[in-house]
Amino acid sequence: MEGLSENNTKPFWRYIKAKKTDNLGVSPLLSKGKLHSESKSKAEILLNQFSSVFTKSTADTMPPVKINIKESITPIQIEAKGVEILLSRIKQHKATGPDNIPNLVLNKCAASLSPGIALVFQKSLDSGKLPKDWTDANVSPIFKKGDRHAASNYRPVSLTSVLSKTLEHIVCHAMHKHFEDHKVLTNINHGFRSGYSCETQLTITIDELAKNLDKGLQTDFAILDFSKAFDTVPHDKLLHKLDAYGIRGPLHTWIKSFLCERHMRVIVEGEASSETTVDSGVPQGTVLGPLLFLCHINDLPDRVTSSVRLFADDCLLYRPVQTKDDHQALQDDLHQLELWASDWGMRFNASKCYILSINNKTSYFYELNKTILKQVDNNPYPGLLISKDLKWASHIDKINKRASSTLGFLKRNVSRCPEKCRRTAYISLVRSTLEYGCSVWDPHQSNDIDKLERTQRRAARFITKDYKSREPGSMTKMLVDLDLPTLESRRKENRLCFLYKISRGLVPAIPPSDYLIPIVNKRKIKAKTFENCETKNIVKRHQNLHENCFVVPDSGTKVYEHSFFPRTISDWNQLEDISSSSLESFRRHLQCRN
Repeated sequence: MEGLSENNTKPFWRYIKAKKTDNLGVSPLLSKGKLHSESKSKAEILLNQFSSVFTKSTADTMPPVKINIKESITPIQIEAKGVEILLSRIKQHKATGPDNIPNLVLNKCAASLSPGIALVFQKSLDSGKLPKDWTDANVSPIFKKGDRHAASNYRPVSLTSVLSKTLEHIVCHAMHKHFEDHKVLTNINHGFRSGYSCETQLTITIDELAKNLDKGLQTDFAILDFSKAFDTVPHDKLLHKLDAYGIRGPLHTWIKSFLCERHMRVIVEGEASSETTVDSGVPQGTVLGPLLFLCHINDLPDRVTSSVRLFADDCLLYRPVQTKDDHQALQDDLHQLELWASDWGMRFNASKCYILSINNKTSYFYELNKTILKQVDNNPYPGLLISKDLKWASHIDKINKRASSTLGFLKRNVSRCPEKCRRTAYISLVRSTLEYGCSVWDPHQSNDIDKLERTQRRAARFITKDYKSREPGSMTKMLVDLDLPTLESRRKENRLCFLYKISRGLVPAIPPSDYLIPIVNKRKIKAKTFENCETKNIVKRHQNLHENCFVVPDSGTKVYEHSFFPRTISDWNQLEDISSSSLESFRRHLQCRN
């Protein structure tokens, strides 16, 4: 653990990974009624499983694409200086790809190698061809969930050539610029894009659901699951869509080669399977794969009239329900998604799709692929447990249980490490669990707040190894000495910093004009306080102490009142100074106030 004192965290994380029991590689796999434990056999079983989901398109005609960009993408020109910068950023300790070129060599010799590599890159783009080493992949099977003995519960992640990934970075940058210039990609999908994230997706989704609840409306929404989404994308249909989006000429030919000439083999415990061709899908583990997937599902929202939210391959379809016609409209949209999936070679796994009704008043049996969707009281999306009443007690219990379990793991395995190491372990593994997406679900009820704070207090005793001190103020002093602010204050700080970024236009996914209404020509309001007595001033929630205040949305329910925008805008308006010109200075200002 000495490496932590030198800011080298690799030994620490290597130790944690070795001690964990949830990442044991590939368990014996069941095939034809028999368990196979040999590495070679497991590799072949996984290869057959990964290959079985491939789809070969046999369509003679392609579905129409709504967006048709007349202007083709500008040809990419490779510069040696740019290649040198990318090579110098390669992480030396990362695994090499099938070409076996050491990352250390590429990184240390970037200046010498970049002119030659730039010529190779340019030749590859101009000719539309990739060297075979760049289209080969060593696939690592990653366990998802469920039965460890079932090959279908493992996800293929491709380890590809580092040089290929370097060129993919250049291609991705050019394609992103082209798509932004022509406004190709839908703003509904928040996955794999700069300025878009789980936090932005959850913030605007929960805000809309809470508004409907505040109006007394029922909202039915379907949580939809694609079956092997990344592996089933038909190459010809994806290439057809890219052509409509303006990706034409040599780059289109290059992407065709990148997709259609791929080969893979599965590596398990050092043993390799036989090699097979990749007949469909975008390779997971590559740089270009996520962008290509975004392109493929980009027009999905155009097929429905209900609201849609996408995060990578997670799809949410919802609609306020007031009459039977609204139920039918949502069902019609589910049918339209079936047709879209059929047109574009995708599949929904109806057994893993669910219906959740917010403020449930009327019931309806929704169908997808001739399967009645199961009605649930809560469901994760993405990473947050959303309940039918839009309250967060169930989610807080879930993450608190997970954090407590992780803390127990640390007590068993890290208790003999130095205090700095124990603190790092808590912050990285426990506190991160307690704070994921916290700007969305920040609780206001004292019992929920106390549940989370108790976990941090137990962690503080673990870090200091002080399990006996019970004097008044001893725990507060312990947390101060460890520089561990209360989780409640950190959540408030996170909310205010996120609102700061939204107000400054730093979050493209949430335009400030859609959510923030400035208060113009209004006098400052400050709540009155009285000495020696407790007062509750009804104006406090609407007070504003500076010149950059926003209108607090009216709310008739506690759920909406304590959702992100009404609650955070109220806190924002009560700040005494927001003149900070940068996020970091604004954050320091908040910490000084606390």
